[in-house]
Amino acid sequence: MSNLPPCGIYKTRKALSGKEEWVRENLLVYFHNHSQQGPPLVLLPAANSHNRWTFHDKGYLVKDEEFAPALLELLPEGYYVLNEAIFLSHDETIPEHTLVQLGYNRAADPILFLSQFDDNTIHFPANGLKCTLEIFDLLRPVDFRTPEVKDQH
Repeated sequence: MSNLPPCGIYKTRKALSGKEEWVRENLLVYFHNHSQQGPPLVLLPAANSHNRWTFHDKGYLVKDEEFAPALLELLPEGYYVLNEAIFLSHDETIPEHTLVQLGYNRAADPILFLSQFDDNTIHFPANGLKCTLEIFDLLRPVDFRTPEVKDQH
């Protein structure tokens, strides 16, 4: 296979031939453009913790030439700032520059988790706003590091 997409999270737009029962259309997957066996590999979501997915260690080899080109690349899960306000209703707005966490459901639909501030702590709820893929156009990544905590003992 040539011209494979980079490794990362994707939404399937077609089922994996021969594995349709497990790797169906409209599914969140992690795509590896390589494997120990040679062909690309697709991993299914295993668990979600803190609005981020972990993926199974074992996956499905991609031998279907049409599968990889049909994958829709998704933005990485993580923290973003809104480039413009989102109007939820006539009275409800999420302001521009709001800090959000981007996650996904198993169907690879984007979910925005709105930051909440409590004294000197920022946290993100377990429930968010299901969005369409157009939300990607409104997000700017936030690049930050947290300091390493040295063991005091």
